[in-house]
Amino acid sequence: MSFEFPRANKPEDVGLSSPRLARIRDALQADIDKAVVPGAVALVARRGQIASLDALGYRDREAGAAMKLDTIFRIASMTKPFTSEAAMMLAEEGRLLIADPVSRFIPEFADLQVAVDSDDRSDGKPKIEPSRHEMSVHDLLRHTSGLTYAHLTGPLLKSRYEGAGVVDEKQTNAEMVGKLGRLPLAYQPGTTWQYGVSTDVLGRVVEVASGMELDRFIAERIYKPLGLSNTGFGPIDEARAVQPQIDPVSGKRPPMRRDISVRPRWISGGSGLLSTVGNAFGKLQAFGSVQAIFRCR
Repeated sequence: MSFEFPRANKPEDVGLSSPRLARIRDALQADIDKAVVPGAVALVARRGQIASLDALGYRDREAGAAMKLDTIFRIASMTKPFTSEAAMMLAEEGRLLIADPVSRFIPEFADLQVAVDSDDRSDGKPKIEPSRHEMSVHDLLRHTSGLTYAHLTGPLLKSRYEGAGVVDEKQTNAEMVGKLGRLPLAYQPGTTWQYGVSTDVLGRVVEVASGMELDRFIAERIYKPLGLSNTGFGPIDEARAVQPQIDPVSGKRPPMRRDISVRPRWISGGSGLLSTVGNAFGKLQAFGSVQAIFRCR
């Protein structure tokens, strides 16, 4: 494929070192040769010009399909900046305030409980207390909401998250926040930074504030204006998508949660997007960032 972005004649023209950039390529190729990863696409740019761009290894190692520059990746948590950007657009338009309580948009979050210690095993249940402050949109944006990921919390709260199916691919955003509204938070809102499903909940706030489903809002307000034609939640052509390699221990491919050939029911604002390095660079360039490396496992 041809990138629409200018290419530097050599890395040194934009203040970068060819030998040092070669180290990136060599490190990625070494991982590919050792079957740590099947392939990668690496792009480094500076001053608005691409200094280095490589497609290495395989899009699908088992099929012998080579990695290409326009291969589509599951970009996981790089979805979060898109969702946060959508929320800030609505804030600029006065359709929400970042100081607003989340319960303004999600009534289930009006009277949340907080786990005092999710690691306390004394009676098999986390001790809980009332929330002292309402969770705000700002808390969702900065991950101080008290929400978490199941694998990042203690065993008792972890079991509650897993039992409720908080990350069930068959749910909608409205159903997800309904589940979370019945679970205790890991921390008092505003007191502790904890990576987790805050941005997924923010996606539901975007839906309520805008009156549009999250994927449609992001498509119309972000992808289209930036020309990100290869970015979205699906469906996409699976022939362009990376595939995980077979795990030598299990002899199987790792399970892929999403069927990318269909539009998902759960539009996950924290992890659901698909994109290419070219599209990622287009968005990063708009905000002054300079590098992107996508790897499949």
